[in-house]
Amino acid sequence: MRSLVFTAMFIATALTNVALSAEETLRNDSFTSGDPVSFQAGFVAGEVAAARFEPQIACPCVVERITLLFGGSTATREMGVSVWEDSAGADTPGALLFTGTVTLTGSNVALQEIDLTLAPIIVNGPFRVGLEFNHNGLPGVATDEDGTIDETANFILADIGVLFWFRSAALSVGGDFVIRATIDNLVAADTDGDGVADDADNCTVIANAPQRDTDGDSIGNFCDADLDNNCAINFLDLGILKSVFFGADANADLNGDGAVNFLDLGIMKATFFGAPGPSGLPNACDS
Repeated sequence: MRSLVFTAMFIATALTNVALSAEETLRNDSFTSGDPVSFQAGFVAGEVAAARFEPQIACPCVVERITLLFGGSTATREMGVSVWEDSAGADTPGALLFTGTVTLTGSNVALQEIDLTLAPIIVNGPFRVGLEFNHNGLPGVATDEDGTIDETANFILADIGVLFWFRSAALSVGGDFVIRATIDNLVAADTDGDGVADDADNCTVIANAPQRDTDGDSIGNFCDADLDNNCAINFLDLGILKSVFFGADANADLNGDGAVNFLDLGIMKATFFGAPGPSGLPNACDS
């Protein structure tokens, strides 16, 4: 049983509570508007045309939409749409991640979009998108006619008495399916690699996973040698550091080792005559 029914259309709905940082449209075909294509008329009900994609951006990623050219007839048909994990790259895909239905009206020229943002599909690497036919013949999925095919990226679930996966080239399909997937990653930028996203990191250029901020100014101690909180690191701050040197002042203990010493002086020296931060959090020293 399919889990969701929806109609292919342009929907402005966006995922909420997700930090998206990069979008990528994945395709195997070379089709551009006006190019010749072939609409595959040989499919029968239950068979699937599928394309495999390998994200180039960092994942986990959400599959936002599927774009395809579906024509050869202007009839309106219900199609199945499925997404599988496909890291192994075998003829048979991995775990099924999503399945639903979509209503498409054939067009020989217009690319159509299937919006998937209402049913977030998370992928962590290569995945496969398939369109299942509930009818025989046209309208069908297009293939390009540039004379090449990526045999590792185009597949058909064919009915040979039982449904069985084949590389489409093995069934004499000569072009790449005009099926594309747009993904957006869920990896917020983390410049210093400390596991805290930049927009939540109180010190974005020095790894400080504990986010220690003893003076509560939203700038982590590792980046905050501004001990008098005037948004400048200078001889006034050096004087404060000197007054507690070899002591146990929390604010002057920049590296959090429990003592004010030459390590903290080194941190101050590296930013002397500069400003504290940078911090991804709102703070009084934001310019």
